Amino acid sequence: MSIIDNVINTVTKEVNKVQSRAQEGIQAFNLANQIKELERKKHAKMAEIGRLVFDKHQNNKDVSDDLLKERCSEISAVDHEISVLQSELDQIKINHDPDATPSQKAEAKAGYSTSAGFHCHSCGAPANREKAFCPACGESLKSSDDAETDAKPDAKPDAKADGKKASAGSSEVEVEVEPEDDLPHTPTV
Repeated sequence: MSIIDNVINTVTKEVNKVQSRAQEGIQAFNLANQIKELERKKHAKMAEIGRLVFDKHQNNKDVSDDLLKERCSEISAVDHEISVLQSELDQIKINHDPDATPSQKAEAKAGYSTSAGFHCHSCGAPANREKAFCPACGESLKSSDDAETDAKPDAKPDAKADGKKASAGSSEVEVEVEPEDDLPHTPTV
């Protein structure tokens, strides 16, 4: 009877594994569909912004900047939702990917998520802009520009493109711009 019990236990374990993978596959499919729907929503909002800007400039309609900013913030919120869902989908895929590195599996298990459109400047791997170091190569994700803006959140770069001095907080910064071609450079307003 112990041989029959062992066979039954083994079959039960294998059936449970198959059920678990099937559920993860269904979950991955649902996440991918949610991402596609959010992408459609994002593209529709971007098209709406395009129509508003076109109407403002071409048809001289009164479109407030507040309305445009509101639409842009809606797109940012959709982008954030997409990145959250994409990180969940990536975690599911990595858990069953035989070619995934141990560090990728550890990141997925720990819940590490990347920021949409943000990559390590050194190796090009997707990264999280809130983290200090790249999970793939270990390089610092904070550039010197980021450190300056983190230290001075109120300072806005206000350099003019004609090579004149601009004030950034209390210090002066000299900016030199070389024209890309042999034609004289004329600043646009």
